[in-house]
Parts: sequence; structure tokens; C-alpha cells
Amino acid sequence: MSFKFIQTPRKTAFLNPFDQFKPTEVEVDLRFDPLTGDRSRILSFRFKTLGKMDHSLYLERDKGRPCPFCPGNLEKMGARFLPEDVAEGFLSRGEAVCFPNAFPYGAHTYVIRLTKRHYVRPSQFTPAQVADGLLLAREAFKRLAPEDTYGSVNWNYMMPAGGGQVHPHFQIVSSKRATHFEEVLLRRAKNYATRHGQDMAAAYVEHEQADGSRWVGRLGPLAWMAPFAPRAIYDLMALSPGGKSLMDLTPKQVEGVARGICRVLKYFEAQGVGSHNMALHTSLKPGAGLPLMLRLVSRVQIPIMGIDEINYFEKLHDETVCFLSPEEMARDLKKVWRD
Repeated sequence: MSFKFIQTPRKTAFLNPFDQFKPTEVEVDLRFDPLTGDRSRILSFRFKTLGKMDHSLYLERDKGRPCPFCPGNLEKMGARFLPEDVAEGFLSRGEAVCFPNAFPYGAHTYVIRLTKRHYVRPSQFTPAQVADGLLLAREAFKRLAPEDTYGSVNWNYMMPAGGGQVHPHFQIVSSKRATHFEEVLLRRAKNYATRHGQDMAAAYVEHEQADGSRWVGRLGPLAWMAPFAPRAIYDLMALSPGGKSLMDLTPKQVEGVARGICRVLKYFEAQGVGSHNMALHTSLKPGAGLPLMLRLVSRVQIPIMGIDEINYFEKLHDETVCFLSPEEMARDLKKVWRD
């Protein structure tokens, strides 16, 4: 069953002060994504390149401040689980360590330190490190929140993305009730299944692969693509068709998810994207109905003035303004996807 990808071009004309006040026509592409219900405005004029990624400001500010996630400090400064929940105080796998969030967003919110290294560039993360973080998140969901129905693995990388620490870490959240975004996605998935008798994620993946303009590729259990209506200048989405969740995946499949994440991060760094947000949305119980979706989005400041990519449209109108079409981004990413 095909989806309605609503794309409405709008044109505006003015006397252009940057071209001797000649009449100029500019087009804005208004989009509605049938998967998520997201709305975006794709602008036809381009921003200048972001330039080389630079974390020097955040690293300089970080100097002299003890990091609670570094080896030796974590045991002294990190929050610990109650003895009746986790006798050893922490959960660990490889370099990854899971412990309670000292600034919780709900009843079950935890932090996963990903690496022993304090600072890791996006291109330096390894699939093994990311996979250990995802597998540890799954263990935490099973062990600490067995009654919860929905969960997410989230990442604020560096300060422009809301990161409170330079040291790389996931934040995981679970609850009996889905978040607002997850509720919308869940409702749309259930309505689609009722109307068409088909899994929405599977149908969407089939459509995007056949269309090809936003398709990137498959890796492990996930199909990767650029969303039709992006939520950021750089926005990558991965879906698993067939109702699978993080809880269903084998360690090898989780490694495939991690390899996809690392490929995107390497691409982000090459484009000058030094900060990102990630969310992996998953059901925690069989039949909960939430599609397994992963989103990785840029958090950048646009040169020369250092303007944040988020403005009133995103924050107050629930519409994203984007200077780069998802088709163009997918085309660029596909060139390096198999590197």
C-alpha cells in the first residue's frame, strides 16, 4: 500500500538586495511525512558549509573539572543502584557502565558511560563500543524495569546537543506509557495496520527502497534512509520492519545496528557536524506495537553568525526548517555507506 508523501511547493518573489535589487523568486517546499506526521519546510537556498568540526571551546571549558564518568572517578562520584536492585552498584559490559541518572526524567532513567576515554570524536567510536552500550541498555530494561512497556536509548553528544558531560554516554528511559512522539507513532502504526492489514514500518521501508531517492541501505536488522520530512539539517532514520524490538535482536544484529550508527557518525564528522542527538525507540513487551525506530540528527550552528539550526518554527510550531533536502543528503551518504 502506497503512502501519500505530501509535497507542496510555495514561491515568493522580492527585489533582491544581494543581486542589485533584481526581481528574484525563491521556492519553499512544504512537506508532510506519512510515517510520523512530521512537517518540514525545505528551503531552496543553501547555507555555507559548516567547516571543520571544532570541539576546542567545550574541551577548554572542561579543563580542570573532575569528570564523574572517568575510570577511578565513576566509583567515587557516580550514582549507584540500590543494593536490593543491583548488589554490585553498577551494571557493566565491556567499557560500558550503567548507573542511575542523578538528574532523573522519570522513575526509570539511567546513564550508560560508553567508553573509558574522556573525549572521543564521532568518527572514533567503534561498533563494539556502541553495541555494548545498546546491549547494556537492554539488560537494564529487563533487570530494572520489567513492568515497563516502552523504552528509548538516547544520546546528547556534546554541549550544543544538550550534553552535560564531554565524556560519551547514553541516557535510557523506560515507562509504562510512551512519550508523546512514541504515542503518535504508535497510533499511526495501529491505524495503518487496521486500514491496510499490513505492518506500517514494513510498508514504509518497501516504498522508500523502491523509490530510492532517500534510501541509504540495509545493515543488520535496520533499513536506513533520510526522512521525507526531516527534523534537522542532517537527519537519518532507521526502521526495522516486522514488529521487532531491541529486546528481540541477537547480539550480532545489535552489532549491525551499531555499525550503522558509526557510519552515520563518520559521515557527520566529514560534513562538519560536531554535535548530535540520537533516539532509539523500542517496545519492551511483545505486542506493544511501537515500531523499532532510530533517529540520528545534527545539532549545528550555521556560519557565519553561529545561528542555531532550531528556531521558532521547530520550538513553537512543530515544523522543521531545513536547508538541505533529504534526497541530497541520502545521495551523499550512499557514496560512503560501504566504506
